[in-house]
Amino acid sequence: MSKSNKVKTLFYLFIFFPTLIILFELTSSKILININKGNNNTIYDPLTGWRQNCLNNKNNLICDEYGFIKTPYQIKNKSENHYGILLLGNSVAMGEGLYGFDNKKTFASQLEKHLRNRDDSIDLINGAYSGFNTWQEHVETYRYLNSEPFLNKLPSIDLIVSFGGIQDFWNFINLISNANKPKKFAYSYANGMMIEKNNIDYINYLTRSNSGDLKSGINAFINSIRTKSSFIKLINLINLQNYKKPGSLEKIQLTINREIDLEEYDIEQILEKRFKINYKDYEEIKSYAINSVVRNLSANSNLNSEINYFYVYAPTYFSSISEDQLKSNNFKYVIGINHLIGKPKFPLKILEREMKKIEKDYRDSLFEKIREVKSIIFLDYSGKAEDTSWFLDYSHLNAFAADQISKNLSEDILLFRENK
Repeated sequence: MSKSNKVKTLFYLFIFFPTLIILFELTSSKILININKGNNNTIYDPLTGWRQNCLNNKNNLICDEYGFIKTPYQIKNKSENHYGILLLGNSVAMGEGLYGFDNKKTFASQLEKHLRNRDDSIDLINGAYSGFNTWQEHVETYRYLNSEPFLNKLPSIDLIVSFGGIQDFWNFINLISNANKPKKFAYSYANGMMIEKNNIDYINYLTRSNSGDLKSGINAFINSIRTKSSFIKLINLINLQNYKKPGSLEKIQLTINREIDLEEYDIEQILEKRFKINYKDYEEIKSYAINSVVRNLSANSNLNSEINYFYVYAPTYFSSISEDQLKSNNFKYVIGINHLIGKPKFPLKILEREMKKIEKDYRDSLFEKIREVKSIIFLDYSGKAEDTSWFLDYSHLNAFAADQISKNLSEDILLFRENK
């Protein structure tokens, strides 16, 4: 090789290509900053499994300094006289779909606003997060009670409010959808009743490298490069936007398929046709799921005898299907929920009016068990929404509904406090 060719090779190897890569990364990073302004990333959490990535300051969903989804008010010093409320729940309580405006439209922020309009001593902490079930709520409560004494801007808790119910219902649908599948590693994963199996699988896969798994180690190394590279992130994002799997974003759930004049089934027929299980097996699974939920709620409500505990079963899309909708000739299929029920190989084919019957049967049984627990102050809000127009999708409230229902809840909380 001639001297000039050597110089060219060295130039391309050490100057041109590195400079090109740096330019790609800087350009991609700038583009991603603008794209990610509306995105909300989730990160692994050692206690609850996952939570909001508060390090991404470009998100519209804003965190406070402790990692909670921000509400309008925060105390400056806990020595002041405050009435602390810890709000727990899933994405419904957190405020999914109501981002922007400094979080002011989220359910939690609207609840705090209505409460403080009547009593400015109240400080509400939004401890809810997307996908959290009642077990994760229990863990988050422990985290708060263990952390709060040493953090000056966090109030001591006088009232815990668990607002939701839909996440545990989706877990229940997951169980009956997979009733006929082999129960592999059922004990290790607690049948998925604590945190999502996919999350556990992912962490187990990454940590196998510490036990000498070469493939896991190489993949962890490659993933670290992918995670840090803005250029690769940008390419992946472009590919994702060009091809979105059905149900990957819950906002597209309500693209409705309709069929006319289908036969009406009772609950036993629905179970046989849609879930391929008999009523006896269904009842056993329902009892199992409800006992798990009530056990979590009971444990949380008994953590501290000085802290009062509300469980509020929020309105769901299915509990809000009106009589007019039921009497109409339009039979709508529930679609886009695969990510909520364990991503089954074959999508669940069930009508909305059929899911309403399942949800009501589950809800009635759940309420019966909850009312037996004396430490729980139970509020049934399942019928608070006038119809399905109050929902963004099968789980989440729109801004109007969040305002109306949070106003109702604030009145119940204040009435409880006045009468206590």
